[in-house]
Amino acid sequence: MNVEIKLYSISEVSEVTGVNSVTLRAWQRRYGLLVPQRTPKGHRLYSDSDITKIY
Repeated sequence: MNVEIKLYSISEVSEVTGVNSVTLRAWQRRYGLLVPQRTPKGHRLYSDSDITKIY
């Protein structure tokens, strides 16, 4: 069974949650609250569970 997981860019997460992208990066760096996946170029990719943590 092939299950695709939707991943969101930091700008999409910021728009959906209302949390500034700078704040999202700080939460990751300072508190380890979020641990997004990364693209080969290093861009953050957030899952639905990451978005749930933000709310």
